[in-house]
Amino acid sequence: MKSKTKHSIIKSTIFCLFLIIASCSSSDNETNSQNFETAILGTWNLIEYTSTRTTAETGITETSNGGDFNYTIEFTNNPKFINTNGSYVVDVIQTNSQNQSNSFFYQINSNENQQEGVHIGEWSINNNNLITRFYDIEPNEPGSYELSSQIIELTNNRLKLKIDNASSSSENYTVTGTTYVTYER
Repeated sequence: MKSKTKHSIIKSTIFCLFLIIASCSSSDNETNSQNFETAILGTWNLIEYTSTRTTAETGITETSNGGDFNYTIEFTNNPKFINTNGSYVVDVIQTNSQNQSNSFFYQINSNENQQEGVHIGEWSINNNNLITRFYDIEPNEPGSYELSSQIIELTNNRLKLKIDNASSSSENYTVTGTTYVTYER
């Protein structure tokens, strides 16, 4: 066989393998999203909440850790809605640019009449991210925004989400940091 013919066959084979691998990767991502939508359904118990958040304009860094967890989150399918119930405490330490600290705590309380927590309301999954709205009272109130939480672990018994706190930035504030939320069944 001539060298040019061998070279053409090798190039064609490599190109075909690339197409097969690319099409498998694409369908794997679609399958993961579909599997995530099924696997996430049901009730989960909050076991971890940690967050670090820095606001550039104020120079304040907040470190938050959750505790006293008695809080559940339920993902329903029809409609795709999140129900929360129970409570947890968040301990916050704020440090300013002069390295002065202030600490306080707040409690999240949720029931069928008042939904509170990081993830509430309608949900969807897109590109292995849990998509919800973040708001205090109403989903479209000023200051509310779409929250994208990266699903870093989803098994039968464990759901771990990572949030880039930059999503809470506005035209007046630049926020950096990361929040991790972990649930178990």
